Amino acid sequence: MSIAALAEISPPLIAPSTDHFHPGGPEEISPPPNRFEQEQMELNLRNARMGAWFVMVLVPLCSFLDWMAYPADYWQFLVLRLACAASCVPLLLALNGSLGRKYCRAYPVILPLLPALMICFMIYLSGDSGSGYYAGLTLCIVATAFVFHWTFREIGITLGLVVLAYFAATLPNLHFSDSRELGIFVNNTGFILLNCVVLYFGSRQHHAIRVREFANRCKVEDQREELSARNEELTATLKRLRETEAQLDQSEKLASIGRLSAGIVHEINNPLNYVKSAIYLLKKKSRALPLEMAETFNSIAEDIGEGIDRVSSIVSDLRTFAHPENRGARPVDLHDTSRKALRLLAKEIGDRGVTLMDEIPAGILAQGDENYLIQILLNLVQNSLDALAGRPEPTVWLKARATADGVDLIVRDNGSGIPKENLSKIFDPFFTTKQVGQGMGLGLSICFRMIQQMEGEVKIDTAEGSHTQFTLSLKKPVHT
Repeated sequence: MSIAALAEISPPLIAPSTDHFHPGGPEEISPPPNRFEQEQMELNLRNARMGAWFVMVLVPLCSFLDWMAYPADYWQFLVLRLACAASCVPLLLALNGSLGRKYCRAYPVILPLLPALMICFMIYLSGDSGSGYYAGLTLCIVATAFVFHWTFREIGITLGLVVLAYFAATLPNLHFSDSRELGIFVNNTGFILLNCVVLYFGSRQHHAIRVREFANRCKVEDQREELSARNEELTATLKRLRETEAQLDQSEKLASIGRLSAGIVHEINNPLNYVKSAIYLLKKKSRALPLEMAETFNSIAEDIGEGIDRVSSIVSDLRTFAHPENRGARPVDLHDTSRKALRLLAKEIGDRGVTLMDEIPAGILAQGDENYLIQILLNLVQNSLDALAGRPEPTVWLKARATADGVDLIVRDNGSGIPKENLSKIFDPFFTTKQVGQGMGLGLSICFRMIQQMEGEVKIDTAEGSHTQFTLSLKKPVHT
């Protein structure tokens, strides 16, 4: 049924628009035509099965009326009743195939006409123009009105054909000279016509109510879907707010650690300087010792000095990492920067049994921010360690090479790789594939922002189940 057909059926209720609802209010709501048509078809098919069974069962059962009213014609009428019931069998079978669905709108007209034509033929054969069987015609159309949801066109066609069949059956047997017979005919005809008028306007009103109910139901469903969508959006927003709150709380903790670390670094550096001074004095005093004792003494002092230097380097790295402010782009030694980042991860790398291949050559420089690069390396190597869990021969490679446009800093692992469907989302804030509590999905998004601030680019080469490689393309250092 097209939109135009729906408008023809009920002009006050169906707006000539494809929108579900009209801004004029609930009285002018129009249902979605395709869905309304589909629902009516399913309803007609279901009711057609019920109507066919009614005709097949009730028409033969009512043969006792023929025995009471026209006993001489009983067997003749019984044959007509059985033929009427048998004619419903192919209609019932067709409902299960494509023909039934294609011509489902014909069933509300055909099913009442079959018993109505049978009754009219029985009236004609009886020769009684005032036959009380006119009530059977009324029963046919009233019962059909309850079973089917007639449209105006269908009920008009059905009622018109029933009335014409009644006239064709009674007028040949009507004696106009007999006033009593004529009066009974007029009386019966009047009842039939009045029933037709009541059914026509009743079906019209019923159809209008049905359309309005369907449209209101669609509106409620749309509102429910909209409410569900808004509820999901609100839930997602609340989740993001909680994650942001947790991140801000974490950032505040890191800021507090940064402030505390400045004092801690100062307090550690002071005793370290005392120890260095003491080692220097011990080395001076060792000159007065015997040669063999001096060599052993100096060797031990050298080991102590190397340990002190390592502690100093770690403290220096901690101080660099604890101050997240951007100090501006400047020439950065990638070899030294990688050493600072890896010293902070040395224990975790060892605990996880991962082989680290640091192949960054000494003296290679790039334009950037050392603190940013340390944070980026920490995040990428940490992600590699997570991806290498349970992998055979877990290895992380760090490389750097000069290019025509600048310097490429490479972090590669032989981990599980990144699925293709996640590649476009890995730099999105709060996107993570880790379990709850193991990450908030902010690491790579922050790294991406830092790379942009250094006017660099990042490329990803990955194969699921094979490897992942991040290539940071940095600018050449600007020498002043």
